[in-house]
Amino acid sequence: MFSNRTLKSQAGFSMMELLVAMTTTIIILGASLALIGSSIKFASTTYHLTDAEQSLRAAHEVINRDLTTAGDGLNGIRKVTAPLAFAQNFLTRTPVLNGADTTHADVGLLTSDDSIPANIAVPQANPAVNYLGGMDRITMLVKDTSLPDVSVAAAKLTQVGSNTFAIVSPTDTGRFQVGEIYAFVSSDAAFGVVSAINTTTNTLTFSNGDVYSINQTGATSPIYDVGLLNGSLISTQPVSIVRFQIIEYYVDANNLLHRRVFGVKGTGFSDSIIAEHVTNLQFRYLTNLPDANGFIKQPVPVITSNEQTAVREVETTIAVETAKAVNSITNTNPTGKQGISSTTATTVRNLQFRNALSP
Repeated sequence: MFSNRTLKSQAGFSMMELLVAMTTTIIILGASLALIGSSIKFASTTYHLTDAEQSLRAAHEVINRDLTTAGDGLNGIRKVTAPLAFAQNFLTRTPVLNGADTTHADVGLLTSDDSIPANIAVPQANPAVNYLGGMDRITMLVKDTSLPDVSVAAAKLTQVGSNTFAIVSPTDTGRFQVGEIYAFVSSDAAFGVVSAINTTTNTLTFSNGDVYSINQTGATSPIYDVGLLNGSLISTQPVSIVRFQIIEYYVDANNLLHRRVFGVKGTGFSDSIIAEHVTNLQFRYLTNLPDANGFIKQPVPVITSNEQTAVREVETTIAVETAKAVNSITNTNPTGKQGISSTTATTVRNLQFRNALSP
């Protein structure tokens, strides 16, 4: 009797009970894993969409900030002239010529470049990279107020052979560094790259053959006109040396939106990445010029010579995509990446440097 009771108390689950328990456990575990997987996927989608939206918003904010300050501090300057090679290589493929002069370009407070073709190299990019085909490029000018205007008295700006010399005060000599880009300003303006500095004679040298093809000498050079140099290549009026910031936005073939700034202390230019995964960058310009019927024209994708000083609003369209696929079924993109696009309109307030003066 005792032995039988022991055997009965050690009886386990039946096979049917085990199968039911296992099935129930698998169902619950599967449902839990499915819920967790959905949560992870939702969280990943939200993260990538939020990241793309933040990148898009940051890009608009930075560009719009620069647009609102474009032309700041440049009131009263009639025109800014640059060698055609510099304008074509670094600013726009379709520069506005300086009147009948086919070797120099007028650099507007805003300079447009519409739909850059593919396989065009970004100049002096490190590492080397091309522009993203079909993207626009924009360039704007603003005065860097962190550097006080440096005066160069009449007869202190001279040209000898391939060199331009500017004598400044001993206090001002230390403000400059070799390789920096500046503007010589009177009623007009012209760019120059510092090639050498003599702290004994307080002389800045601007030699031809710089890496940007900016420095030039002779009667056809922009600096010649700004300083009203005479037949002996000596300036007959005082000029100021001012640091202009030439701010440019472009998208490279790696879908990176760059902000390139010429006229940076200590160097010629600097590049910084503003946004990633950019798939489109377009600008359109609204001017205050009427059409043939007297109506305000619709926004245009590129600024011509008579529109450089007539821009009053800039429309900026930027498109980005998520870093990874978030919806491979409903998204038309075969990779499943989600695209986001937005357009802003920025009113420019400082684009008036030629309004009160003759062109």
